[in-house]
Amino acid sequence: MYKAYCRVYQRIFKLVSPILPWREPKLIEGVNSLERLPDFIKTNAISRILIVTDSGIRSLGLMGGFLQGLQNRGIEFFIYDKTVPNPTIKNIEEALELYKNNHCQGIIAFGGGSPMDCAKGVGARVARPDRSISQMKGQFKIRKDIPPLFAVPTTAGTGSEATVAAVITDSRTHEKYAIIDLNLIPHYAVLNPLLTVKLPSHITAATGLDALTHAVEAYIGRSNTRETRK
Repeated sequence: MYKAYCRVYQRIFKLVSPILPWREPKLIEGVNSLERLPDFIKTNAISRILIVTDSGIRSLGLMGGFLQGLQNRGIEFFIYDKTVPNPTIKNIEEALELYKNNHCQGIIAFGGGSPMDCAKGVGARVARPDRSISQMKGQFKIRKDIPPLFAVPTTAGTGSEATVAAVITDSRTHEKYAIIDLNLIPHYAVLNPLLTVKLPSHITAATGLDALTHAVEAYIGRSNTRETRK
């Protein structure tokens, strides 16, 4: 019975999907795309911004020139780098506190899928301060605009810079679940190949296979859409 329910749900969602208000991130592409990002942030009238990343990315020094670019344009930034693989509710709440205490106006997700999901969780909590992360579990529980979200992927694996979902771990219950909402799609995505080539080789290999599985799924999955078929 449950299998039949899932199949019916998939078919209904596939019929409704074309009329949903999907947002496509504005792409900033090329080897100098990261250098151009501060200008886009300034264009959005943002003077204080939260950067969500992890300690590994920060130790690699991938953000050095970019942070200087923010300073040159008078944009204050506040870095949260405690994100763990499979980000937790604690990560989100800590980053949210940093966002609110410094009166930030936007969020940069810099890294792989975990910083992306953590940043989306922060955006969801800013948009819906009345709801906890666990209360937004599932589909379409946000339904409000999140702050401007700038995604800077350093891996090719998750594709989170263009998706509607964030996967969160509840350390208390040991539960891992997704928050899915159209408003979680980032507003901007920076696609800079120089960021990916500087990663350790084993991470490049693992995330490359992750990207391949997503591509295969787009061909054979029953829930594919017009966008995944492009």
